[in-house]
Amino acid sequence: MLYSSSDSLRRKTILIILFASLGVIGWRMNVVAQGSGRETTGTGGSNTITGKIFFPSGRRADGTIQVKLTSYNTADITVLADSSGSFTFTSIAPGNYTVEVNAGKEYEIAREGVTVDQQLQPPRVRGDETGMPSISTSRRYTVMVTLQPKAADRGKASVVNAALAEVPDDARVLYEKALTLSQNGETTKAIENLKLAISIYPKFPLALNQLGVEYLKSGDARRAVEPLRSAATLSPDAASPKLNLGIALLETQQFHDAESELRNSLKISATPTAHMYLGLTLAKLHDGAAAETELKEAIESSANQLTIAHYYLGGLYWKLLQYHRAADELETYLRLTPNAPDAERIRGTIKDLRTK
Repeated sequence: MLYSSSDSLRRKTILIILFASLGVIGWRMNVVAQGSGRETTGTGGSNTITGKIFFPSGRRADGTIQVKLTSYNTADITVLADSSGSFTFTSIAPGNYTVEVNAGKEYEIAREGVTVDQQLQPPRVRGDETGMPSISTSRRYTVMVTLQPKAADRGKASVVNAALAEVPDDARVLYEKALTLSQNGETTKAIENLKLAISIYPKFPLALNQLGVEYLKSGDARRAVEPLRSAATLSPDAASPKLNLGIALLETQQFHDAESELRNSLKISATPTAHMYLGLTLAKLHDGAAAETELKEAIESSANQLTIAHYYLGGLYWKLLQYHRAADELETYLRLTPNAPDAERIRGTIKDLRTK
């Protein structure tokens, strides 16, 4: 197919937009990967239920996580958590609800009860002839959910506890304080406390790993590399530090080293996330066939919960000039993530791809 100069410019512009996020991967990558984390249909009220999801380590959950709001009186409402592990249900009427979080096969389904009640406000001084208290149903309820590994994986928690048993009390307290700060979104203070913990006990792999995670969350992948490298060295049998190190190396464009660390992580724990990041790394190394294999594995092993993998597989097919396959993957991404903030742009991209 021949293209005019204007067609070529338009195509390149669309391509740049789609792949812009490939240069900024890590936690920031998921900003346009998942659902908006927000449901707007509601149950006929004006209240809001909002929440945040965290891994057992304390860091905010990434990946696509399904959150369901259930009640005896209304139909279930489901939303996908956004890139930072946050979710919101709006227009909620008073009643008793359960927030159910399904993060996939590695974690127990978490449930938190929420009672949305009517709040009486004091009588108005002016403009209220009856003098009766008014009822306001516009309130915000916040839920914090920490994921727990399934029974088969709980032995890993004992490993964490054993690692902490060797840590001096003052360093351990600083580490645990940092986790709390991280949960509350106070990344800078979390980093400060982790640095203090490591200064007291330099061979503290949990703190070193978490420090790397906090740097990644703040968008500073360059600073994340060294603490994550130390954590991986100190914990040779742990997959998470190697996965996080692979992500940091990918973000800093050290692609061959990233591939090595991600493969080492997969040898220990073959998670969908590790397959996806390895796929992105191989795409950067221009190994399209291997990248396709890894992205497909991420999709299959996550039972379609890691919807971002469809987005990037579509991008890979586009790069390989397989336009209709690219459109198929992007359509699947939108079907699974209907509230994606860039949905309209992607629909336009799909339409363009179908013409090629």
